[in-house]
Amino acid sequence: MTVSYWRRSAHPPTTLEAGVCIIGAGICGVSAALALQKRNESFIILERHALASGASSRNAGFLMRGAACHYAEAIDLYGRQPARDLWRFTEANLEGLRREGCESLASYRRVPSMLLALNAGESNEAWEPDAAYAQANRAGLERSLSLMQEDGLEVGWLAPGGAEAPSDSAWKSGRIACALVNPGDGSVNSYELMKLLAGKLRVHPALGAKVSSPILENQEVFAIEPDGNKTLVRSADCTIRCERVLVATNAYASLLLPQFENLVKPRRGQMLGLAANGRTLAASYYANDGSEYFRQAADGTIVIGGCRTYFADQEVGFEDRTTLPVQNSLESFARAMLGYRKDETLPITSRWAGTMGFSPDGLPLIGPIAPASPIWFCGGFTGHGMSMGYKAAHEAVDAMLDNREPLFALSRIGAARPHR
Repeated sequence: MTVSYWRRSAHPPTTLEAGVCIIGAGICGVSAALALQKRNESFIILERHALASGASSRNAGFLMRGAACHYAEAIDLYGRQPARDLWRFTEANLEGLRREGCESLASYRRVPSMLLALNAGESNEAWEPDAAYAQANRAGLERSLSLMQEDGLEVGWLAPGGAEAPSDSAWKSGRIACALVNPGDGSVNSYELMKLLAGKLRVHPALGAKVSSPILENQEVFAIEPDGNKTLVRSADCTIRCERVLVATNAYASLLLPQFENLVKPRRGQMLGLAANGRTLAASYYANDGSEYFRQAADGTIVIGGCRTYFADQEVGFEDRTTLPVQNSLESFARAMLGYRKDETLPITSRWAGTMGFSPDGLPLIGPIAPASPIWFCGGFTGHGMSMGYKAAHEAVDAMLDNREPLFALSRIGAARPHR
């Protein structure tokens, strides 16, 4: 992150004292502030743009249990108990958001999420599975079902023609082979959720009348420096003198901490929105091992995202833009899953992109950036920030203040395995 000399020298920066300086006002940073507030710790959030201007307001709004992989794959990657703990962790994340009041939002829908295996096709579209993948995908979900039942995780199973299968547009398309059901999930307008959480924050009495809000927007951090037994966090307009720093910039971590270049990879996700025009969706859907995802918002809009994996080499970096190959694939997927003919015009109302932070092993990264450092990092949610960010931020704050090893410790990364 850079700030010009001219901006830095325009006027003397204001110096503020706080216990913790949080960098980034997304789901992780704001949730960390809530955790600090519950412990009566003073804090300031510095945000380079505006509240939730990154992936926290550019995602699909899934409040979903689990990770980027299905449960059986998680067991293969991490082991049985760690996988079970991870699923419980994401359940606790959703419960935490419910305690904060997310169910009171007009956009909130208590709908299940369904991991879909699709039928094989022959159209040569990038998203359409061939016979081998379709079979393997279904087998993975069937194995997940069995393992989740054994481990006491609430789960369901649906197949076309079954009495409980929805009669919505996705199931009527004939594309769905089966679905693994997370019955306790939900969905929300993610920006509305962020405004709810940020609205709960109060200026700590230690800061007095020096600031009107604990979130200082348009404050791009350009330096973090030691200052005796304290740390200075510098932006153009203010310097925060604090005891600890929590970097909660997720995908943008390496812009501030260059050593994170190989720890948190920025990968662009793209979406589009469509007017419903009579189409309905009864659940939040997650297809092709999460490569594609779609749901219906409370106002009827259908949002569809994904198709990044087929153009993975191009969909990297920090640039916020949509690209023709991905958008064309999303349109093709939308036609197939919602029953549009090829000659019909899709009622597209919006297109957008957002940058996600991927960790080497698909798990969050929490901990000091060096042993005994007062600077901590929390992020690397691998496309599942809404499923993990609230709980991970609370874990980061508790471990940081209690001087203990956190869950998903950053120190493990030497043994990490690459994740898709």
